[in-house]
Amino acid sequence: MAVREKVQMVLDTEVDTAYPQRWIGKVTVQTSDGRTLHGRVDEPKGDPGNTLSRQEITDKALRLAAYGSQVPAEQARHAVARLWQVALWPRVTGLLA
Repeated sequence: MAVREKVQMVLDTEVDTAYPQRWIGKVTVQTSDGRTLHGRVDEPKGDPGNTLSRQEITDKALRLAAYGSQVPAEQARHAVARLWQVALWPRVTGLLA
């Protein structure tokens, strides 16, 4: 059975009423051995209270570039490295020219 056939979304009042001030995430998983596991995130990764590190931002940008398959990996790495220096640029120009 596909994973999507095992997943069910249920409205959670706490999550619903907290939005948009907070983006709470909750998950409950029933394991094949009968256990029920619960997880919760009060501040998702990337939110202001749980920011991405510079390395995480770089890694995410490179994963997204690879997913699109339109930019060679080395060109994407060079563009990201240049972008980290954008505050020093006298004028913003194209990254992938």
